[in-house]
Amino acid sequence: MVTTKQFEAFRKDAIARQPIRKTVLLSDLKFETLDTIKYAGVYLGISRTALKNIVGIIGLQMKGSDNLSRIAGEDLAISVLNSLKTVMSGAATEVIISVTPDRTITKVTATGAKSSLISAEAYFETFDRIANNHKLNIQSTNFNSETGSISISTLADGAEHHIKGFSDEVFHSGLNFSRTDAGIQADPYMHRLICTNGMVTRQFEESYKLNSLSPATWTDFYRHLDNIEKFGFVPARFNETVQSAIKNPASLAELERGIRLLKGHSSIEDHDLETFFPGSRRTFSELLRSGINPSELTDAQKRNVRTSLTKWDVINGVTDFASHNYGIEKRDGADRHLQLQAGDMLAATADCSNIILKQPF
Repeated sequence: MVTTKQFEAFRKDAIARQPIRKTVLLSDLKFETLDTIKYAGVYLGISRTALKNIVGIIGLQMKGSDNLSRIAGEDLAISVLNSLKTVMSGAATEVIISVTPDRTITKVTATGAKSSLISAEAYFETFDRIANNHKLNIQSTNFNSETGSISISTLADGAEHHIKGFSDEVFHSGLNFSRTDAGIQADPYMHRLICTNGMVTRQFEESYKLNSLSPATWTDFYRHLDNIEKFGFVPARFNETVQSAIKNPASLAELERGIRLLKGHSSIEDHDLETFFPGSRRTFSELLRSGINPSELTDAQKRNVRTSLTKWDVINGVTDFASHNYGIEKRDGADRHLQLQAGDMLAATADCSNIILKQPF
């Protein structure tokens, strides 16, 4: 659990480091390099995401600018990008740039684009109200300094939640409350007690995305939270999805997805993957021994190949890695992303649930 002192330090840091939003003329952003922009005499870094935003606003594909730089050289690529920006956007076109305290542009949006970003201060005030009203205890916090996204996972006071027929599957439920450029979102948060793994389940009906700041929308939002609290913040389909994940073997596609998630968000070495996906090494060895080369299969074929792990094993491998510090370097925001992806995997129908093993032909 996060102490009051730790949470106040987190709040202070998130407010201090949140990106600043400013409306500027697109034509006033001058590329010095593909990673540096000069605006009003000040040099600003620019992330790949922000560069993609600018390219999208002037009507190009990001891969086009990458190819241009590779073929023609960076100087010509910058010249062409600046020319297209001036010609296609027009001198009067306004955009909103998000700039971090270390002077890096992380996002660029057209002024007419729909955005529900609320300030960090307002977000924390809303969270305080929700936490107090629903007796939520803070389990973990996350702040992405590049995007300004904030996430807080909480557990509610109350009884444990058991999965019928599986004595080890006991959960403590709560709420994950996040803020992004798309608005704010509340999702059920499930904490597996046997190994203290956390999972954010955003694909169930109980998730609520607030993308309008009107009084009526806020009223509906608080009413929704009151309703799901009556069921202990546990999604109605949670039990059946967990039972299905436990009973069904993981497909090769599901196992590889879990492996990609860990490798794509950390510096984990291949020899450490067996720790989080026990049996994966044997699975790949047996497949090769039987004449099945995973690298030669299509994604659709991989969804029909069973492994020695269950789908639940894969999900727990992802949440275990995301919920603990094993001394392996992780990307910024990796834990929250992995917990979200694990929740998405759980909500999806198991690949092997429809495979008929015995057939006459």
